[in-house]
Amino acid sequence: MKNLIGIKCKDKYFVSAFRSGRYKPYTSLKGYLINGKTPIETFQTGWSAIEKEPKRLQQYAKQPDINYRYVLIDETMKSDKIPLEIKQEDAAYKDGYDWVWKDEYKTYRSLYQLVTDKQSDTLQDIEFEYETVIEVKEVKDFKGFAYDIAKSNWKHEGTIKLTEKNVHYQMIDKIVFPDILLPGRPCSLSQKQSFDIVRQYVKQHVNYEVASITSDYDFCFTVKKKIPLSETEQYRVDVNNSWFQKRKRKPKFETRYKRYREIECFNMAPKPYESYRIIQGFRGKDQEDLKNNIDNYCKKLIEFINEQVSDCPQCKGRGVILNES
Repeated sequence: MKNLIGIKCKDKYFVSAFRSGRYKPYTSLKGYLINGKTPIETFQTGWSAIEKEPKRLQQYAKQPDINYRYVLIDETMKSDKIPLEIKQEDAAYKDGYDWVWKDEYKTYRSLYQLVTDKQSDTLQDIEFEYETVIEVKEVKDFKGFAYDIAKSNWKHEGTIKLTEKNVHYQMIDKIVFPDILLPGRPCSLSQKQSFDIVRQYVKQHVNYEVASITSDYDFCFTVKKKIPLSETEQYRVDVNNSWFQKRKRKPKFETRYKRYREIECFNMAPKPYESYRIIQGFRGKDQEDLKNNIDNYCKKLIEFINEQVSDCPQCKGRGVILNES
């Protein structure tokens, strides 16, 4: 007995085979005929689209092979004692699950191969119960999304994709609504997921001539602006005096020039850490709104980070000149 559930829309039904208490309760009806027609597979795994409420469920059933016989592998060996073919029940008898050659034919069994004829599949009616669980105007096909995030804290391991499958929904919605309707319900990402998206996005789009990433960990992230100085500053460095030197050597001074200063313009953390700002998890009224909120935030953030600024020559490092944007 199949249990079918459906969602009634204006011009169609979305149906699925439902198994209560299973890890994947919504099962595809691929391979079945509903009302004499093949249901159309949809964007959501386990759901099919049909024109009218299900009245008849059918499935093609495979039929067993017939006309089992032994046929000579080499037809030129045919003779009065060696026939071209022998019916299976004439040459052998069934012993449990196996067919055993009779004594009078044992000598010839290596000369033959088993051959059968196929039968066409038959269409059989399947018993089922159907229930329309909800009526809606339409079931919208959300295209989903995919954002790069770091696979681990080790750069050489690369990135993986965070997709719509990682979205969180309200528990009550998961209880009340079939999964095909969840993308149209309020949804969110966790603080850690949001942190990972923003972190990777900034790393991939930052203009390193304008800004630098000074902290890049899975627990904190910092970006600093590189602000060109209005006047180049000259300073001296003892190149022989280093934390890595085990003993003091004779000072060797080198003149260097400072052309920009750095000032922190953005920081975040997925949870409380020192004075870092905790990023809030992205939210949306549905999956599309969630994606738009993520995209808009990342776009505005990187525009701010990559905006070029310069020192105000009057303030001497106490202020900067912003572009009109």
